[in-house]
Amino acid sequence: MIINATEVKNSFGKMLKLLDYEDIIVKKNGRVVAKIVKHSEPLDPMNLVKKSAEIYEPKDRKVSYEEFLKLTANNDKRYELLDGEIYCLASPKVNHQMIVSKLLVELHKFNLKGFTPFVSPFDIKLEVEGKINVLQPDLGIICNLDENTDEENRYTGTPSLVVEVLSESSVTRDRVRKLNTYMLSGIREYWIVDPLNEVTSVYAFKDYEVQAYKDYPRHDGIKSFTFNQVHITW
Repeated sequence: MIINATEVKNSFGKMLKLLDYEDIIVKKNGRVVAKIVKHSEPLDPMNLVKKSAEIYEPKDRKVSYEEFLKLTANNDKRYELLDGEIYCLASPKVNHQMIVSKLLVELHKFNLKGFTPFVSPFDIKLEVEGKINVLQPDLGIICNLDENTDEENRYTGTPSLVVEVLSESSVTRDRVRKLNTYMLSGIREYWIVDPLNEVTSVYAFKDYEVQAYKDYPRHDGIKSFTFNQVHITW
């Protein structure tokens, strides 16, 4: 059965009964956005957290920064707060980590003043339109680290450059939502490394807008708009 998202919201109990007979396809604005299926066994809520990137999404409002801190306190897992939604980050695969490691080694070769590479896990607190996001880019560049570290040795500034290596579960989040958040937070440059297509998209930001953009095939390496000396391979 195909129904629209409004019907699901207004008649969810009825939808659950229909699952005894068939799966439900949900459309929004004429586009298929979800498929609801009946599970054969009772679900353990903790298993849902482990298998899903998104772990908390109130129906009527977004999560505040304070709520994020309470929900993720004393937890060894890695979490991000993006646009009021909390995500539990899946353990990266081998190819992903090999690329991150290679990029980190290459970035460390540049002996530039105030130029400090960092690698995840590393919380970056970014404010966009009065709302706080907490992200963990795969790696990046911090300038003047000592000037932006608090008494508990936590970073409190905004990186100059951040890098995300795409995985199957993060494509839309990295290419759209994080791109917008990084741009509006004051970060100067954003790299999106696509292992599948072997290309890196480099965005330079100025005055909270995209100033320059270029795709680099893997064999060409990656060139930075912000740091003219930086040209690395992966």
